[in-house]
Amino acid sequence: MGLNSISFLAADVSSTAFNRLSISPAERQEKIALNAIEVEALDREIQRLIHEHAGDLTSGFIAESPDKLNRIVRHFRACLGQLEPVAPRCNAPWVSAVIEAGGDVRPCFFHRPLGNTRDGGLHEILNSSQALQFRKDLDIATDPICRRCVCSLYIPNAGTFDTSPTAGVGHATHGGGEYIG
Repeated sequence: MGLNSISFLAADVSSTAFNRLSISPAERQEKIALNAIEVEALDREIQRLIHEHAGDLTSGFIAESPDKLNRIVRHFRACLGQLEPVAPRCNAPWVSAVIEAGGDVRPCFFHRPLGNTRDGGLHEILNSSQALQFRKDLDIATDPICRRCVCSLYIPNAGTFDTSPTAGVGHATHGGGEYIG
C-alpha cells in the first residue's frame, strides 16, 4: 500500500467532537462501542499486534506505543463500566488548536470552542482571557471530558508554562494558561 505509518484510535462514542451537534443517543453509542466479548477479542488482537510487530512499533511504522494501544482496550472497558475512565497524558490545549470549518477554535477536538476566527485572529483567541483561564483551570486528570478522551496529543519538551504576568506566547510551565504552540 505504500504507507509510511499506521495509527490506531478508539471510536469516540460519547462526545460532540468532530462537528457532532449533540452526543449520540444511547442506542447509537451501543452500536459503535464494543460489547464485552468484542473487547476481549480486541485485547487479544492488540496483544498479538504488540508481540508480532515489535519492529514496526520500534521503527515508528505503528505510530502508537504499546501503552497507547492498550489504552484503546481500557477505553472500551470504561465504556462498559468495567474500569473507571482515565485521562491520557496530554498537553494539546497548550500546544495545538483545532480550527473547524465554520471558524470555531477549540483547544482540542473535545472541549468547547474558545472563539471563532470570524470574530478575531487566532493569536487573540488562543490568548484571550477565556482561553487563558480555561488552560489555567484545566486539570486533565480529573476533567470528565479528558477522562473519556479517545486520543491524546502529548508533545514532549514542548516548553514549560510560565504563569507569570510577563510571560507571553512561547514562554509557557504546566499549570499555566499561556498557549505555546
